[in-house]
Amino acid sequence: MNIVEKEAIKFNSNRGFYKGIDTLENLKSNLSSKLYEFNRDRDKLDFLKILRTKTVEDKIEHAKNCSGCGYDESREVALFVIDQEVDDINRFYSFEPKPEDEFSVAEESELHTKLNDIISKLEQQGFGQQIIFEEIEDLKNHFNLGKKNWFQLLKGKVVDLTIKKVLDKTIVSEIYNHLSEGFEQVTKMIG
Repeated sequence: MNIVEKEAIKFNSNRGFYKGIDTLENLKSNLSSKLYEFNRDRDKLDFLKILRTKTVEDKIEHAKNCSGCGYDESREVALFVIDQEVDDINRFYSFEPKPEDEFSVAEESELHTKLNDIISKLEQQGFGQQIIFEEIEDLKNHFNLGKKNWFQLLKGKVVDLTIKKVLDKTIVSEIYNHLSEGFEQVTKMIG
């Protein structure tokens, strides 16, 4: 358990987030004060995710033995405050992969060319479904995710196309292998 997780669990108590009267104003003030302790947006988002999960769990657990004490209502207000903070942070947060995970311009160009080749081959083989081409074109817009996340996105898209029976498993495997050529280290991590 890392520091952010420990802080979120500790804060999800009657002496942390829920101290005093659980009004919108008080909960927002308590949460804002706590978030001020974190410099990185990623840590704030992780903290809020854990806090939200714990709040929902507590609400469900309390509802099992409650006959309407107001606990449920205060937790709804808390979830509202948490969601507002997440939305606020997400407006300005942008993911940046670690430098070693970033695509070089040459790698992006190579993958872009491979994606175009795949589209051409699929058209020649008679696969004219728009969904295939949209999914492949969409991959060109996400090189900013970094190698590992991009290949996870690719894997998800091709698996989805197989599940929807848009493409045969052998064709999907061929596409994945063609694109991952030269990126074996990354694709091994994904498994």
